[in-house]
Amino acid sequence: MKALKKVSQYLTAVPLIILTFMFMFVPVAKLVVDSFKEYGSGKFVLSNWKAIFTEKIYVLSTLNSLKISFISTIVGMIISFLLAWAIKEVPKKRANRYLALINMISNFAGLPLAYAFMTILGNAGFIVLLFKEFGIKLTKYFNLYGLDGLTLLGIYFQIPLGTLMLIPAMESIRKEWKEVAELLNASGFKFWIHIGIPVMIPSLCDTFSLLFANVLTAYATFVILVTDNMPLLPIKITYIFTGETTGLQNIGSALSVWMMLLMLGVIMICNLIKKLTYKGGR
Repeated sequence: MKALKKVSQYLTAVPLIILTFMFMFVPVAKLVVDSFKEYGSGKFVLSNWKAIFTEKIYVLSTLNSLKISFISTIVGMIISFLLAWAIKEVPKKRANRYLALINMISNFAGLPLAYAFMTILGNAGFIVLLFKEFGIKLTKYFNLYGLDGLTLLGIYFQIPLGTLMLIPAMESIRKEWKEVAELLNASGFKFWIHIGIPVMIPSLCDTFSLLFANVLTAYATFVILVTDNMPLLPIKITYIFTGETTGLQNIGSALSVWMMLLMLGVIMICNLIKKLTYKGGR
């Protein structure tokens, strides 16, 4: 009977295994193989990988994507941490309202989000024109269609998702710990530095890796704002596969694998930090 139960449990997982194999492993394996092939002849070459590390456009795409991803993730996590802490401290009814609002914001993306940012911070946006009335040319210091604008957009992406990720982590902070810290005359800042944040490090690492991947692979809103004028990995990959340029598909495969390796590298670093934290806590 036990053997039959185990077999039935494995059988229920078969559809999931098939879907995972077909839509994850097969495409990734094809990308890896194609990244080492020469376009047209199909010969094994390393020129595709050499191109993404030597040609200026591909190097710049990597640097821009990493810069936007790291800055927006760090800033977004700080704001998300404060919001998650604030929501945890308010009464439950009010917290539910805030969560409903954050859920709505997290689904606001693509064309509507790009249009909203252009209306507010574009070259003829409301805030830009308002500053102009006071003799301040905001476009001298901020360009929505440049790296700083995309970074701000990335921060917007991170805040709702990061807040939703960190709220459950906040539940792991017990009230008794705060009460003991207060009895020992520890300030709130010291409590979070020595107790709260160390306890939340595993959750913070998981949130960081998810938010990093969230912006690194972002495409729709970014491409509406900058089209192909700003070199970014997802935009460059898409234009290689869908544009009129031929002969670069294998370089596109190499760029796709390279982007996955960047995400994998961040995840591995975060997992290493989590392991070190677990060892240090024992």
